[in-house]
Amino acid sequence: MAADAILPGAGKTAHAHLHAFLGKAQADYNEAIDKARKAVLTVEGKTGRAAVGSNEMTFDDFVEDADLAVIEDAYKRAARMISPDLAKTYSEYLAGKIGEAEDEEEALIEAHTDVAAIGLVPAIKDDLEAAAEALANEWLTTHEAAIKALSDERQDVYRELRELSANPLDVSLAMPRNSLQPTIEVMEDGTEVALPAYEGHLLCDGAGFFPVKIRLNDWELEVLSQEAKRNGFMAWYRNPSSASPESLGVIYPIDGQESIMRPDFIFFTKNENGVVQANIVDPHGDHLADSLPKLVGLANYAEAHADSYERIVSVSKSGGVFRYLDLKDPEVRAAIKKGPSAKALFGGPKAKPYPS
Repeated sequence: MAADAILPGAGKTAHAHLHAFLGKAQADYNEAIDKARKAVLTVEGKTGRAAVGSNEMTFDDFVEDADLAVIEDAYKRAARMISPDLAKTYSEYLAGKIGEAEDEEEALIEAHTDVAAIGLVPAIKDDLEAAAEALANEWLTTHEAAIKALSDERQDVYRELRELSANPLDVSLAMPRNSLQPTIEVMEDGTEVALPAYEGHLLCDGAGFFPVKIRLNDWELEVLSQEAKRNGFMAWYRNPSSASPESLGVIYPIDGQESIMRPDFIFFTKNENGVVQANIVDPHGDHLADSLPKLVGLANYAEAHADSYERIVSVSKSGGVFRYLDLKDPEVRAAIKKGPSAKALFGGPKAKPYPS
């Protein structure tokens, strides 16, 4: 962020924030750190003795004060835990606070001992990582608009940072600029068959067509046909089914874990005022084990991002006819979160005939 002039001095600010956290941790884990510090400053061992011509050996325990090499070894182990850069700056910070030290070297040794002790308290590492992630997520969210104004190459750097988050974090969808698509399918007998191609896709060849590698099924063809008839229709986008910066992913809960679904289509329309709007339309089976969890995930997404879309709907075939759930409708979202099954929802009163 400092390099992109988004947040000048970001590195120093981040380190100061983490220095304050480590200072508080030293107070919160005072007893554990004191015990760890004593362990760093002492070396325990055994001395073995054997007499010539005898098979007998004797052992004596010993305890000695640790020398500089032992302290530095413990410091380096701690630095790997909290990162070498943070260990260095925090040691310098601590050394600067030791006013009674006769010289800088003595103060730095004391600081390295403190950092080594911190490294022996595992709970501090977990708390530190949580604090660092919280700060990173806060900055990525606060400065989202400035990040979006950067070049695509620089935005990719921040997108990768967001994906490192241990907890789900919104990642901006990259604008698709090109796509390598096969145009033929090689059959088992070696013959080549042209893949179906469709008009109106956001990405297309010189003739205005987009070949589809995985053939659209009947439900998807129905949705594509009906959406193309809507007033203001401009283009459609086949959301990639695999993870990529150009693929919209929605988190959904299943079996106590979080997974990602990728809605099939995003349609673009223009309203009466000439404003381009995005519409998520997802043909959605209602018989699979993950059908309801995926609906819950899409409902949660709609609740958080409703203002970014004109429509967010899930379409399914119920009783031989196509019906849809309007996920921008709060009552529909509430029904989904309480619903016994996706099949019951699409066959129930909250679903409407598609298209409408």
